[in-house]
Amino acid sequence: MGQQAARLVSLLLLLLPRQGAEACDTSRCCFQDPPYQNADSGSPLESASGPRNLTCYRISGAGYECSWEYEGPTAGVSHFLWCCLRPGRCCYFSVGSSTKLQFSEQDVVSVLYPVTFWVESLAANWTEKSPEITLNLYSFVKYDPPQGDIKVSVLAGRLCMKWETPAHQDGAEVQYRHRTPGSPWKLGNCEHQDDEDDADFESCLCPLDINKVQEFQLRRRQLRSGDPERPWSSWSSPVCVPPETPPQPEVWFSVEPLGLNGKRRVTLQTQLPQLQLPEGCRGSKSGAEVTYHLHLHMLSCSCKAPAKKILGPRKKTLSLSGAAYNLAILSENRFGSGPNQSRHIPAHTHTEPGALNISAGPNGTTMSWPAWAPGLTYCIEWQFKDQYGSPVTCTLTAPKDRDPAGTVTHHWSRASGAMRQEECYHITIFASEKPERLTSWSTVLSTYHFGGNASEAGSLQHVSVKTLSLDSVSVNWMPSLLSTCPGILEKYVVRCWDEDSNQVSELPVNPTENQVTFYGLRPGITYSVQVRADTATLRGAWSQPQHFRIEVQFSKLTDLSIILASLGSFLGILFMGVLGYFSLHSVLPYLCPPLPTPCASTAVEFPGSQGKQAWQWTSPADFQEEEELLKEALVVTTPCGKTEVVDLDTPRPLKDKAELPRGIPEPALDIVLPLDRRQVQGHLESGPLKSSRQGSLEASPAQAAGLSLILGDQMQSPRSYSF
Repeated sequence: MGQQAARLVSLLLLLLPRQGAEACDTSRCCFQDPPYQNADSGSPLESASGPRNLTCYRISGAGYECSWEYEGPTAGVSHFLWCCLRPGRCCYFSVGSSTKLQFSEQDVVSVLYPVTFWVESLAANWTEKSPEITLNLYSFVKYDPPQGDIKVSVLAGRLCMKWETPAHQDGAEVQYRHRTPGSPWKLGNCEHQDDEDDADFESCLCPLDINKVQEFQLRRRQLRSGDPERPWSSWSSPVCVPPETPPQPEVWFSVEPLGLNGKRRVTLQTQLPQLQLPEGCRGSKSGAEVTYHLHLHMLSCSCKAPAKKILGPRKKTLSLSGAAYNLAILSENRFGSGPNQSRHIPAHTHTEPGALNISAGPNGTTMSWPAWAPGLTYCIEWQFKDQYGSPVTCTLTAPKDRDPAGTVTHHWSRASGAMRQEECYHITIFASEKPERLTSWSTVLSTYHFGGNASEAGSLQHVSVKTLSLDSVSVNWMPSLLSTCPGILEKYVVRCWDEDSNQVSELPVNPTENQVTFYGLRPGITYSVQVRADTATLRGAWSQPQHFRIEVQFSKLTDLSIILASLGSFLGILFMGVLGYFSLHSVLPYLCPPLPTPCASTAVEFPGSQGKQAWQWTSPADFQEEEELLKEALVVTTPCGKTEVVDLDTPRPLKDKAELPRGIPEPALDIVLPLDRRQVQGHLESGPLKSSRQGSLEASPAQAAGLSLILGDQMQSPRSYSF
């Protein structure tokens, strides 16, 4: 019905004559002459300035619109939109400086029949005209751009934008343009996505930058095959897309020691990255922003309700217990939650022995510790030593008050099997007034405990004794299982027992040592040693006695040692002999000067007649007496010439032997020294001696010769004696 009325109005406008030129309404198409002379300066192809890209179309709301572009200076430029219903039947709209005009069917412009449009621009008495276009306004529709909420997601590594289709604007062609910070626009065509479930929605697949923020704008136009191209809609509002992988902030923390209140100060600091934004994404809620959150989780005491705290990216100082915490840094943008980081705040592992009392009995295990404020909830957790990070066992107690002794007691039944293994446990107790609040927990105590029977575990199984000397031994043992639990083993005690005299001595040893030496033992005595391991509250069981006896053993040299010892002795004696020989040879002239030769002394000179006479004995007795004398005295048989003078200070070789008469045996050259001075005196007493300057001895020649040689070592200069 509306289309028929429009056709009727258009027909009447064509049939009406040109009247009422003097009464031209500015809101309608004017059929009067324009306020300027029709002097066209040329087409836009011949001029660098002027109107161009004219489009006319139907818009939503039963209205129509024409728009164009003007190249060149716009100051003082007036535009006139001309419409020709048929040849000779034209009117115009005075638009002024605007480049867009909206009108309706009542503005005497035909919308059902083809109409020719063009634009004339007047600037300083200079008129420029755009190219003409002819179209049917009613069927030439301009679609609206995507409006409302545009949903953005990532699909198979590409950006997917989805929006609701405007009413009565189905089957549209969509384009996009996008830019990154500091780059120009890039134009692209959207790939159409058919979705039968969402027929009322349109979508567009676009490239996605994983590191930079992008600004997108969309436009639509009617898509009809065979018809002239329909006009594009205006560009949509900017759609800002953050990078697929948002930059991660820098987060670090510092932890102070645990205080007396069971808390420690943890300071968190965060430095957020700065994103560069395109021009259209610099608003506060553009959609390109990335938000960061810090999630703090308490890892200890898993049996309690999860305790979590969400923090902002600013610097925070928290008061936390000595438990282990996990700090997660979460990033969130319009795509959802991005990849996160995590930081581990380790648990406080310092222990204080003695604060926890544990007793095991047939009915179970009882644990007590100093109470804090009344009405607190306690969390007890334990795990094997040196297995941090492994699953821990914990139990949560109901709010308890302190007993008259000022302690809190917790009991396990034997059936629960809690801490029944003979292992070292690390036990930590936390307390909180409001367990659901993460920052309300405090550390009550942290210590070690040896489960099972500590007395039996303290019994040592491997004890050995090693003899060091005739009066000392070394006792060694394998460390006790209690030594693996810090603060549990207090000392070792070693007992040595003299089985003969029943004397016992005990020696305490530090828990870090496993060896001790006993001195002052007696060989041949049987001893026995035992070792036990003691805790602060329990005495361990003695080990099995180890009996030993020190035997006196003689060392036996091996054949090789004997050979080496003999060879060493021989070489030592040889070396000493050579050294003594050379030493004696060098000092002998000084220690024992040479004896004077008999020829150099006048004491042995004989008369010429006697010197050549042979020795004769008148009787055997005289021969025997002379023979005895020869045995006791030194006899020299070398004769000396009368005229020869001998210098006692000058060594001189002896002359040839004098010839003895035939039949007389040749005397030997042996020198017989008296054994002592008394023998010398005996010889001196055998005949009277008289000193004479003429040089003769009044005695027998043999006695004179023997005496001179006997006294030779007593003379320092040549002297002459005579009988």
